[in-house]
Amino acid sequence: MNKLLSLIVALLWLMAAVQILFEVSYLPEAMTVLVLFFLASGLPRMPRHTMILCGSLVIVILVLAQIYDQWAAIPTGIAKASIFPAFLATIVLLRAAADQRPEIASARQLFGALPANERDSGIIIGTHLIGAVLQVGVFAVLAPILGRDAPLDERRQVFTTAIRGMMTVPFWSPFIVGMAVASQYLPLVPLWQIMGLGMAMTVMAVMLSILVFDRNPGLASLKQSLASLAPVALPVFLAALLVVGATATTGLSTLQALILVLPVPSIVAVLTVRAGSLAQAGRQTASGIGRIGPETFILVSSTTLGAVFEAALPGTDVLGWLEALALPPWAVILIVIMTMNVAGLFGVHAIVMGTLLLVIFTSVTTGVSDLVLMQALLVGWGLCSGISIASLTVATGAAMFNIPPTELITRTNIAYVFLTSTIAAGLLWGLNTALI
Repeated sequence: MNKLLSLIVALLWLMAAVQILFEVSYLPEAMTVLVLFFLASGLPRMPRHTMILCGSLVIVILVLAQIYDQWAAIPTGIAKASIFPAFLATIVLLRAAADQRPEIASARQLFGALPANERDSGIIIGTHLIGAVLQVGVFAVLAPILGRDAPLDERRQVFTTAIRGMMTVPFWSPFIVGMAVASQYLPLVPLWQIMGLGMAMTVMAVMLSILVFDRNPGLASLKQSLASLAPVALPVFLAALLVVGATATTGLSTLQALILVLPVPSIVAVLTVRAGSLAQAGRQTASGIGRIGPETFILVSSTTLGAVFEAALPGTDVLGWLEALALPPWAVILIVIMTMNVAGLFGVHAIVMGTLLLVIFTSVTTGVSDLVLMQALLVGWGLCSGISIASLTVATGAAMFNIPPTELITRTNIAYVFLTSTIAAGLLWGLNTALI
């Protein structure tokens, strides 16, 4: 069965690459059929929690499609999600290549020598800096440092700390899907403004994480932790440079660039090691691909629900009801951020709720500036990604660290998300008052 799933994903990767580079008739439809076949083939082995979550999403999709006659949005959503198996396969390949690099072995030795309670601050900042460009591809670099024999509790602790660094990346990074979606609905916000404001929000959130939630706060442990990641700095920088160069010169999105570009340095990374083995990397990748079924099912279901939501919203009475409420600006800001968080906890993908909120609050009078509204959405988008079983961040972490997604949503991170959200909402309200 693993061989069949690996073959299907390989075909999806090739189709995704062709679709990115060329406009080919009927290719999206073919990818849609192949994704459905991939999910159907892996259905008997889907974990129970994935079946319950995705089954609930499918029911909502069907109900909305029936009520608002938006059946055409279902294949559209599946087609949009058909790129995710190719992406997950790419980072599995990156992980397989990283496992053979001597830099990873050196970093693993230095990192492993650190007392467990001295890693947190370095992991948070290091993950944020690398993840700002590579996004969830950072976990393909971080996971091998621990080694495959690391205890489950240690792997879980490292990931749940690292994800706090990843949560703040969407606050400002232009390479994140959230920024692209928000820019479509708020096109008049200059990129430099949202990046500057987002970086300020990031500093606040990272400092809060280190000072309140770090197990051993302090500059000394931060320096030691960052030093342990030094051996991987150059290869990560080169990989990031390739992705940035591709997005800057070709107009590709970060997701598209990762799919097209990362396999090249991954293969080169194996070939330039004296004992490197492409066959071993291939076998490891094929084995990893056989385990991405649950993550793919969640992403396809969430993205499809988002497409149906977007198509159905104009036919509802939600907009008129909100206009009549005349919510004050502070309430709008708080609702946007907290709704993203709560929806994330219930397994609603950020793309789903983010699109819904953007459609709603760009269609009614709010008294909130476009800059503040966009930042509120990105704050919610980033923070909910760390506590949502449906997020690509959690899905990727589960695949990279070999941990069930349900075990990656912790009470500590939930507390961090809602505390950070409250502070961010207050700061954004103050800024909005100054601007308006």
